[in-house]
Amino acid sequence: MTRFRIALLIVLFAAPFAFLMGAGGYHLWSTGWVLWTWWPMVGCIALAYFLAWRWTRRTTLPPTDDRPGYWTDRDQAAWALVVAKANSFEAVSPKQLEDPKHYSDLALDLAKQVAEQYNPGAGDPFEHLTLPEVLACIELASADLDELVQKYVPGSHMLRIRDMKRARKAVEYYKMGQNIYWAGAALLDPLQTALRYLASKAALGTMLDRLQNNVILWFHTAFIHHLGRYLIELNSGRLRVGVKRYRELLAERQPPPADDPAARPAASTAQIGDVTVTAAANTATGPKAITIGVLGSVKAGKSSLVNALLGRAAAKVDRLPVTAGVRYDYTLPDGQPVSVLDTSGYGQDGPSDVDFAAAAEASRDADLILLVTQATVPGRQNDVDLLARLRAWFADKPHLKMPPVAVAVSHVDLLSPKAEWAPPYDWRAGTRPKEVNIRECVAVAREQFDTFTKDVVPVCGLENESFGVADGLVPAIVSHLDHARGTAVLKAFEAEAGAGKYDKLRDQALAGGKQVLNILRDVFKK
Repeated sequence: MTRFRIALLIVLFAAPFAFLMGAGGYHLWSTGWVLWTWWPMVGCIALAYFLAWRWTRRTTLPPTDDRPGYWTDRDQAAWALVVAKANSFEAVSPKQLEDPKHYSDLALDLAKQVAEQYNPGAGDPFEHLTLPEVLACIELASADLDELVQKYVPGSHMLRIRDMKRARKAVEYYKMGQNIYWAGAALLDPLQTALRYLASKAALGTMLDRLQNNVILWFHTAFIHHLGRYLIELNSGRLRVGVKRYRELLAERQPPPADDPAARPAASTAQIGDVTVTAAANTATGPKAITIGVLGSVKAGKSSLVNALLGRAAAKVDRLPVTAGVRYDYTLPDGQPVSVLDTSGYGQDGPSDVDFAAAAEASRDADLILLVTQATVPGRQNDVDLLARLRAWFADKPHLKMPPVAVAVSHVDLLSPKAEWAPPYDWRAGTRPKEVNIRECVAVAREQFDTFTKDVVPVCGLENESFGVADGLVPAIVSHLDHARGTAVLKAFEAEAGAGKYDKLRDQALAGGKQVLNILRDVFKK
């Protein structure tokens, strides 16, 4: 289509509106309604200018709190560098936005800062990276930016490079024409033209400039955030699994979809109060199980609590002996599969080195730690020391993250008065002696474990007289599921990154050898 035809179409579309505006203005003038319509229009325009000024005086940036929940402390420190880099740009010009060198220099500088966070003191912070990892980072960041543009830029799927060039020229022509108009108007009426020019530049011009700067800075900041996120994934080693597997592992640890009773598979169930706990294995298409590591001393009542949680029948059917203890599988009410690892525990004198090694290994396998402590042992120093040692153990492994912790205070039935046990008890607000003693016991335990968790739940695992499981322990577990899924993602990446690398090397060698043979065969045929 030629420029003449485009101009003709614009004129034909605009002509009816121009006619209506002219005819309407003449009618208002001839009937004396000009003043009555003038002030509402002025008021609307003034209100529009005020709102535009108010809404554009501060830059509107994409949210920075889009960090994955599984990130470690080292990842969080690297993200702080990314945010600081984005915030260092108070404004970005259109020329910078169009300059490929600006993006390449920015990406290289940001990549170096993030890499130095993971490899402090290294001469070359990039030398540990592999080519597939770097390509995976580029692919993921590019896919995110493509989605961003497709979502927020109208017509981007039809916008071609030549259209962008024409748009820039059109803006230049518009500004040139505007300047010619102001110059011509100044010759006819200098004073009025000067006032209108100043008003236009101070109001509409400033508003449009701010709006343009906000949009440009928003996209620029989004570019830095998305690139920075995958630079963190790159340097943490999580992209060694490849783009496809990376996305699959994240998808597998997403919350389960809304429960559909009609779609539930048949499975054995056990009723605990108002909560149904189901013994069921993971399905190939469902979410991966969250592992709960149950820690505590040998007399803390761990097994009784697990039996109360799962139900006796489920525990007998699904017990699976493992090195660190016994593992049980069941499904939470929201459909999330959970695997409970009941550890062997440690003596009353505290965990020995062997006991701690077993607890550390169980914690490494776990996505959530459930520490069972006795209500009748007020000191609980051994349990506090165990969590402190575990925190230090995880701190020495920056690629891992300590699972969230929940504390179950067991044997509350043995608190004074010991001869009384007739649940339920309103331990939060009740006034009976048993309720008061449970409340005071929980308050002391919360102070003791305050630096590790806020979730301290009183429980009793007595058969047919259990207490605090369905209405206390299960909600505490559910509240930590998002954090636990993040811990599970980290472990999955670590396991996948080191698995099958020699098999992959063999497959690559075979594929390369076949390609060489095909080339040689073609050469000899010629």
